Amino acid sequence: MTIPEILSELEPYTGRFPMEAMKSAIEQREAITPELLRVVEAIAANPIEAAKRDDYMLPVFALYLLAQFRERRAYPAIVKMFSAPGETSYDLVGDTVTEGLKKILASVYDGNPAPLHGLIENEEANEYVRDAAINAILVLERTGQMPRAEAVEYFRSLFGGRLQRTHSFAWNGLACAVADLPAPELLDEVRKAYAEGLVDESVADLKGIEQDLAAPKPGRREGHGLVTDVISEMEHWACFHPEDSGPTEPLEPEIPLPPPALAPASYVAPRPYVSEPKIGRNDPCPCGSGKKYKKCCGKG
Repeated sequence: MTIPEILSELEPYTGRFPMEAMKSAIEQREAITPELLRVVEAIAANPIEAAKRDDYMLPVFALYLLAQFRERRAYPAIVKMFSAPGETSYDLVGDTVTEGLKKILASVYDGNPAPLHGLIENEEANEYVRDAAINAILVLERTGQMPRAEAVEYFRSLFGGRLQRTHSFAWNGLACAVADLPAPELLDEVRKAYAEGLVDESVADLKGIEQDLAAPKPGRREGHGLVTDVISEMEHWACFHPEDSGPTEPLEPEIPLPPPALAPASYVAPRPYVSEPKIGRNDPCPCGSGKKYKKCCGKG
């Protein structure tokens, strides 16, 4: 496939994984990298406008490919792209924010932590983006790109004032990151954050954090790695297999009923109660968008 053909295949959402285009992109890494960089840089220049495009999958594929390529030139643009306010990042890439962004940021990291710090501390950026950036610090430490002492001291500085002391999901992420590192030397700072109501106990309770710091669980950080095989990582996503949503229950055969008696003209039939199926906040949205319910139809 030519580069224009690959990009054309990767641009729209079609309900299937573009296997041949992705294989061709990886085979032609040197030729396609400048084009992928242009895509990310263009979006970073105007993310709000790019987010208006429906079924636009090219940003997701570009991010994962550049991450697998360890393309450090993409790092500043990706940080800028995800610095957009509100729900823009979700409109652009959906659950890549919560499921893959930490690995993408760590995979393109160029050795300069300042842009990543800026994203974490950016009050305008989406709180889940900021959480992903905090977790990118864990990936950097685990993969040897950042010394543990540097990660601990940066987390300490967040507790010390670099992270605004108003509740957001970034505080949840910071508390969990201390447990995941683990950094027991920051336990006093964690306790103070809980005492001030900065961390949501329904997301991570203090007792659990204390237990994890006292006895770190093996395998707790298994998801803190780099992007190494974009095809194996993406091809099984539910959005590429809409046919696997489950078989439909066969309808019961209808039994003819006698016609109902006529009701008085003043009678108003009561509205029958219909029990709606319960949908978890983190379950896939039933509308088929590929986003979590809380970030799609379950907003608000």
